[in-house]
Amino acid sequence: MKKIFIFLLILNINLIFSQDYFEGKRLYCKSENARAMELFNTGIETLYLNKSLDKKYLKMTSDVFFRAYKTDTTFCDALFFTGYTLRLLNDKNALACYYMADSLANNKSIEFKTNLAGEALRFGNEASIKIARRKYNEIIKYFPESPEGYYGFAVTSPIYGDVEKGLENINLAIEKYTLKNYELKDDVIFLNGVLLALNKKYEEGLESLEKCYSTYKKDENFKIHYSLCLLKVSEIKKDEKMKQKAMKFYEKIENKDQIPENIKPLLKF
Repeated sequence: MKKIFIFLLILNINLIFSQDYFEGKRLYCKSENARAMELFNTGIETLYLNKSLDKKYLKMTSDVFFRAYKTDTTFCDALFFTGYTLRLLNDKNALACYYMADSLANNKSIEFKTNLAGEALRFGNEASIKIARRKYNEIIKYFPESPEGYYGFAVTSPIYGDVEKGLENINLAIEKYTLKNYELKDDVIFLNGVLLALNKKYEEGLESLEKCYSTYKKDENFKIHYSLCLLKVSEIKKDEKMKQKAMKFYEKIENKDQIPENIKPLLKF
């Protein structure tokens, strides 16, 4: 399996939190158990008040949410917020909580699926990446109007090598973001440029990468795909100056052994 993109895309994966859900005003598995709801509401209140994300209070809050879940083991929201607070503590058990919460919710929550997929990508191993891809496919199936599933599929496509489908999905994500009047963030433009390059659409890829140059110019993956696009466009246009620029960026790649095997043969100067 190809190496996962470790270049902020997995961290800018648009981890969804509707404001009303985050405040505990809209639940997917509201408990009928009064004690479970009391504990959950206490957790929401302490989480909201802990604006500095003090680890001591985060740990206490995660314990309260988990007690709410233990009081009513059908209470998926309590388990999700257990995972969320554990994630803020960089606790690896967050993934298991997210996974169980999503299973309990029976495909009702895009928040659960998106945060589960994002956390699975952070783990970066083969099993967790499979979970992420599966969850992005589920988001596409159950929440087709959301950009998040298409975006996530596109993030994972360089790993699986289905970059043609990845390009289709990032284009769908961009279309959905535009319909919702969301401003396109640089991570979306970056990913679009990478996938254009991997599909040998070098001129279009270069155009996209130029748009996010200031944000990602120091990123290793940006240098790899930017130098590739510059080189290939210079060959098309017979532009020696552009070729020299491509070489300059290629030389800036610090870990050349990390260049994907399918790209190495293309970077011949």
